[in-house]
Amino acid sequence: MATLAGSLAALIEENQFIAAVVVIIALIAIANVFRTLLNPHIDNFPRKYPSDATKEKKDFYHVGVVGAGPGGATTAFYLAKAGWNCLLLEKKKFPRDKYCGDAVCKTAIEILMDMGVYDQLIKEKKAHVSDSGGLCSPGGLSYVGRSKEMLGEIPAAIACKRIHLDNAIAMAAKRIGADLQENCSVSKAVFDKNEGLWTIHSEDSDRTFKCRVLVCADGAPSKLGLSLGLVKTPPGGTCSRSYVEPGTHKFKADGVIFYNKGLLPGYAALFRHPGDELNYCVYIIPGNPKVTNDDLAHWHEYLKKEDPNISRALGKDFKIERMKAASLRFGGEPVTYGDHVILVGDAAGMIDPMTGEGIHHAMDGGRIAARFLSSALVHGNYDSQVMQIYHKRWMKEFGSDFYWSCHICNLLYRFPILLDAATAAVARKGDKFLARWADIMTGRVPKVHLLKPEFVIVITFELFKLIGKRLLGMKIKQD
Repeated sequence: MATLAGSLAALIEENQFIAAVVVIIALIAIANVFRTLLNPHIDNFPRKYPSDATKEKKDFYHVGVVGAGPGGATTAFYLAKAGWNCLLLEKKKFPRDKYCGDAVCKTAIEILMDMGVYDQLIKEKKAHVSDSGGLCSPGGLSYVGRSKEMLGEIPAAIACKRIHLDNAIAMAAKRIGADLQENCSVSKAVFDKNEGLWTIHSEDSDRTFKCRVLVCADGAPSKLGLSLGLVKTPPGGTCSRSYVEPGTHKFKADGVIFYNKGLLPGYAALFRHPGDELNYCVYIIPGNPKVTNDDLAHWHEYLKKEDPNISRALGKDFKIERMKAASLRFGGEPVTYGDHVILVGDAAGMIDPMTGEGIHHAMDGGRIAARFLSSALVHGNYDSQVMQIYHKRWMKEFGSDFYWSCHICNLLYRFPILLDAATAAVARKGDKFLARWADIMTGRVPKVHLLKPEFVIVITFELFKLIGKRLLGMKIKQD
């Protein structure tokens, strides 16, 4: 009897062990399914166009890029470098101008170096390395430091006119093998599901181009993205630009951001170009109900005359060109993909809502797009579920940071004293602190790093000092 009871107990234990193993295996399988659903890999999808992987030239392009700005041209550069047959369409003839602040940050500089065009821009004096730079707070506190000693070989930023920058990137793409077609404005793009091909129609002629994958990189308004239903809203912000003649101003630094309380979370800036020419620009950023895009001209004129810090930097005898303006699409579009199509650059909203910076995000996004499309072309599937992988990649790389930028913008509008405290902290800690601050502001480091003790403790300390001075009726001034 005891032997029988022991056998039954052993059997129960064995069955429990087997059941436990089965449960563990089932949980692992379920976890893998969820992991696949949340982070799908291209290889998980069926191959639909296996012949695309040969890279042989056919009667269609592997990829057609509409828009040869920094985002589109960078996409075309890396696709052509990888051997794919890539079309790059630009509605104007290079060199052509674009209106923006002309500040090119570190990530974009690294890509320019990889393209082999950075040294030439510097040598030809088409770009100026920004060494001395800083910020001026709403309360008039300021700090201008130097960055070369802090950052080494790659500078924090350069100033480069878009007429030079865009031309350099587009020509680099052309040299490496992209088929650049200039003076080719696109009227529409039509997708044939049976062929799995896009037909791109030229607006000014009967020319058409066929491609397997379409990349919309046609700027913030993104007429093509709107027509395809991927972009559903107008651009959210705007910016101005005016060049100041060399020798007519008093500005000594290479680049300074000026925060005016009435414009927050928008700002104005001065950037130095080669030959002592300046770019004066104003950015209107959503978040202030008292400032709309229609107010751009007012703020552009008002700040250069009435803001004490900007007017002091410009002096009394500055000569400045007429204001030009451009629209801005902030914060990342919620959907930047569809069947056989993706959005890149300003069309995808790759502009930081806090800083208005978009060039380096556009170029980084173009590089990410090219790497993704190379894998998709090898596999031969471009369904929407596959193209979503691209969206997740660029969001993970830098787009998710835009969420924090939006919240910081709201804080800055409501509590301008935070910028005063941050500026006081930068002034107290010096150039190393400024360099780390610049990395965060330019997206090199996620903005959640502002919550690290090295920032929180110092800025909070300065904040309480400023609050104390205000309560005591003391004038806030630079220490």
